[in-house]
Order: sequence, then structure tokens, then C-alpha cells
Amino acid sequence: MLLLGPGERYHLFLSHVWSTGQDQCAVIKRQLQLHLPGIKVFLDVDDLRDIGALEEHVEESMAVVVFLSRGYFASRNCMRELSHAVLKRNQLILVRENELHHRGMSLEAAKQQCPKQLRTRGFKAPMVDWHRIRDFQRISL
Repeated sequence: MLLLGPGERYHLFLSHVWSTGQDQCAVIKRQLQLHLPGIKVFLDVDDLRDIGALEEHVEESMAVVVFLSRGYFASRNCMRELSHAVLKRNQLILVRENELHHRGMSLEAAKQQCPKQLRTRGFKAPMVDWHRIRDFQRISL
């Protein structure tokens, strides 16, 4: 059984921009639940009841997975989630969609787009490359 700390409701919070990352974050959540029974993963389309509670859900999570795809740093809600995760010192895990895919971005582009005040802590986090090919997804997970 995967344990949660006091005040935690989720093991992971999946932070992503809807237009380029929602489909792949749904895959990540489903695959993690398949391979780690009992894991609790926050995904907005499944768990969000009030957009005003994003920061609360970040606080209730042990770790925040930042799914870096095109448009992530331009999303106001993604910046709310990431800023709050950095403020509350949540464990961060960066998942970067390969830039060869039309929705992905290079690591250099991600660093340039990330606000300076978040760049130092955000890019010290573990980085996982994500591919849309199922066998490579299993390796990333």
C-alpha cells in the first residue's frame, strides 16, 4: 500500500496545459493506476470541482508532475500550480514531451519560457522524457 502523509490526499498532481498535454496526462494516470494499485493521482478532468482550488489540490499532493509541452508556461493555471508547488516545496518531477512531436518542446525552449523565479528550483527536479509510443511510455513510467 502506498502511504500518504498528514494532510495529503494524492500521491501525484498532474500539472499540464489542456491543449497539448491533457491526453497524455490521462494516459500517465491510467497507466500508473494499472501498475501501482492504490495510487491516488490528481487529474483536473477527473478530480477538479472548483478552479479556485488548484493551490489546495497542490498542497494535498505528495509530488507534482509537470508535463512540459507547448504552451505550458503561457497557461495562467499551470503557472498557479507550479508557483504553488515551488512555494510549498512539493517534490517536482518534470516530464518533457519529446520536441520531435508537434506538441513537445526542447529542454532549452522550456528553460527559456519558464519564469526566472521558478527556473532554478524547477529545473533541478528529475526529468523524464515522454513519448507517445506505448512501449517507450512504459520505460518512462
